[in-house]
Amino acid sequence: MEDKKEIIDDGKFVAFSYTLKDADNGEILFEAKPSAPDVMVYGVSQEVIPGLVATIKGLGKGDRFSVTLPPEVAFGQRNEEYVQQVPVEAFMRDGKMAVEVKEGAVLDMMTNTGDIISGRVVKITPEIIEMDFNHPFAGKTVDFEGQIEEVRDATEEELHPKHACGCGCSHHGDCEDGCCGSKDDKEKSGCGCGDGCGCH
Repeated sequence: MEDKKEIIDDGKFVAFSYTLKDADNGEILFEAKPSAPDVMVYGVSQEVIPGLVATIKGLGKGDRFSVTLPPEVAFGQRNEEYVQQVPVEAFMRDGKMAVEVKEGAVLDMMTNTGDIISGRVVKITPEIIEMDFNHPFAGKTVDFEGQIEEVRDATEEELHPKHACGCGCSHHGDCEDGCCGSKDDKEKSGCGCGDGCGCH
């Protein structure tokens, strides 16, 4: 007798591959291939964008999905308040500027509330580093085309992860004075280069 097909619902571990495109010009923004899919626990993982969550509910392994999402249910609108002036001291290590701090680099930083956010280095001056904490795809209408690779019950560890993120995340937060402000803070937070889309 054939096993009942698992479908996506709360508490299910889901692996999914997809191509993400800019809906306006067709540019490929990101690809998660079947050999390295994005994963989440449905109803638990908070970083996955709302429009994608709604699209895949009820699907099973092998099912395909296609959806166009406006910024409001994708990566959000750009917010100039997320462009922050961070003191140079926050990036110093043993009296020297951290080597990964370069214009265009994406760095992970810790906020005063302990959250990890990713920001792009916009400008470097002797006193401040200008960081843009908007998601790199903020303000874009996007097309997702993909396939569900796996659906199963999530393990206890997957239901209560220490930290997780995926391409569908939307890191918004304030990077105030003191975030990653000391060598100890940097080591605890894992400050360093990121890929701009998140880890998988």
